[in-house]
Amino acid sequence: MERILFFVLLISALCAPIVQANQEVPFVVSADGFVVLDEESQIIQAEENVLITMEEDSIRADKVEVDLITKIIKASGNILLVQGEQEVSGDALEYDYISGEGKFYNAQSKEEGITFRGKVINIVKDEMVMEGTELIPGDHTHKDYHYKLTAENIRVYPDGKVVATGVYLWIKGKKIMPLPTYTTSLDPVERKKYAIPEPKLGYNRNDGAYLDVNYDHYVDENLEGSLHFKATTKKGNELDLNYNYSPSESFQFRPNLSYEQGIGVDGSVNLINKLGGINSNLSYNAYIEDDEDDPDYKEKEWLARWDLTTDIFGVKSGLHLRRDEDDLETGKEITFDKKWSDYYWQLRAGEDNEYDYKPQFSLGIKDKDLGKGTLFSTDLRIANIYERKTDIKTSKREIDLRLRDSQVKVTDSTNLYWNGGLSMSEYGTGDDFQTYDFNLGIDQKIAFLDVNLDYQYYDELGQTPFKFDLLTDEDQKIGERNYFTASIGSDLKLSDNLDFKWNALVRNSKYENREDYNYYQFDTKTFYQINEFNSIGLGYKYIGTVGETPIEDEEVERDDLYNEVTVSYNFQTNQLAFPYWDVEVEAGYDFIDSELSTLKYSLTREFDCFNTGIEYDQLENDIHFSLRLKY
Repeated sequence: MERILFFVLLISALCAPIVQANQEVPFVVSADGFVVLDEESQIIQAEENVLITMEEDSIRADKVEVDLITKIIKASGNILLVQGEQEVSGDALEYDYISGEGKFYNAQSKEEGITFRGKVINIVKDEMVMEGTELIPGDHTHKDYHYKLTAENIRVYPDGKVVATGVYLWIKGKKIMPLPTYTTSLDPVERKKYAIPEPKLGYNRNDGAYLDVNYDHYVDENLEGSLHFKATTKKGNELDLNYNYSPSESFQFRPNLSYEQGIGVDGSVNLINKLGGINSNLSYNAYIEDDEDDPDYKEKEWLARWDLTTDIFGVKSGLHLRRDEDDLETGKEITFDKKWSDYYWQLRAGEDNEYDYKPQFSLGIKDKDLGKGTLFSTDLRIANIYERKTDIKTSKREIDLRLRDSQVKVTDSTNLYWNGGLSMSEYGTGDDFQTYDFNLGIDQKIAFLDVNLDYQYYDELGQTPFKFDLLTDEDQKIGERNYFTASIGSDLKLSDNLDFKWNALVRNSKYENREDYNYYQFDTKTFYQINEFNSIGLGYKYIGTVGETPIEDEEVERDDLYNEVTVSYNFQTNQLAFPYWDVEVEAGYDFIDSELSTLKYSLTREFDCFNTGIEYDQLENDIHFSLRLKY
């Protein structure tokens, strides 16, 4: 809808050969009937299939009148405003092309899956305000909508946000119920998922019977947030609240609350404001842990932080204060940062509950383009550091170097990528410590196959007195590590009715202590459309390992292993005729545990504007009911 304004604004930049003497209003106007300029009244009139154009944009109408004195454009009869594939139609338009304000009568527009119909659309500078409007979410191809929304007022903001008030839900032409303020966006990525509350009902073994509701709550242009509520008969209730109050650009207040019965409550408050040239960010987070088996058990934790930043002669300066439950001593840090082009420097000094800088100076380059996509980064640091875990205080001099190229196109079917870096540190204790890493990979298309080869290398040499310097979180250095990964796969359409997709991957890990660890993965899926209404699917997944790894994070646990086959059957009635049925059965067998791993049934009734259905998991004894609106 925001493009409506853009279309109308084009009028002020159009040109008309018939009025070339008047350079203030350069219009191009054509008509099958006539185009006339009355020089005495300074009015342009055109009738019968009138077209106003500029490059790819156009405005069509049965009749157009432009008053060059009052700067008012009047168009009537079958108006169509076009920009690319976007169109807005209506019966009449009255627009002041100097002030940017006007009215569009009995207009309709379809923007990113939302259809708007308005008796009056007020163009107010850079916003749209619509009165007596229907809003029909969803992508529809016919006029017999199962549901729609009517609103007393709809406002479309420049960023594409749509806010409707005085909203009622209509189903099959019947006024059902009023709704809270409806908010959404013309941008599908930013569109709210729960602009209208959507309850979910169901039953499972953990929760028992449950009701789950998600809702994006819009109060006004300054206050909005999200709400999640879940009530269960077995496990307990849940509540999540996340709000943002922003009455001005210099003030924001963000309260958040998360509660789970029997587990605890987690809350935070964030206050962001600007006082003159100083930016303030004050945050407080508190957590109270419960134990559902022990009603007397309570454990409290909290963390408070206050960051003050300002700009002094182009240098970003900051004071950072931190306090938490574990360390009642206030953490303090002062920072000075300066960035220009690809270069930067930073000075840090302060005390924290982990390690202190007394102080640290950094000078470096961030992602400088050396040409042909190769990026270079370097960082030189000089610091005096105190680490509380090791109770060590000493000086440190460190230099980091890194080169990377995310993609080198070798041929039309071959892409190469690489990056590498090294870090060298010297300490006042006499220790030296170096880390190295390197990655080289290639993506290759061979006929119908997608091939990837990837090599990664890590190494640690020397000794560091600090825990946080280590490349891993292990108590002792792992040393040299080599990873080689190869994968091959394809996504094939074997016929109009048969799709086949597969991928195989193997990774070999070698460590300095001679340990080997191998990881294997294989996935395949095939889908066959038997006829217009019936289809089947077959899939297989395998994950296996051989050997051991000294790094816990790389270990695949027993629950992560797979050797499983799945089969599914789907039945759909005619998808072109609403409503239609969608039925699916899915079964899986686990060869590791020698038992069924999946057995699910789902039944869905698809309408043009919403769907409703039921899903039953026989193995888990879960049942879910759903209602989803398409908007």
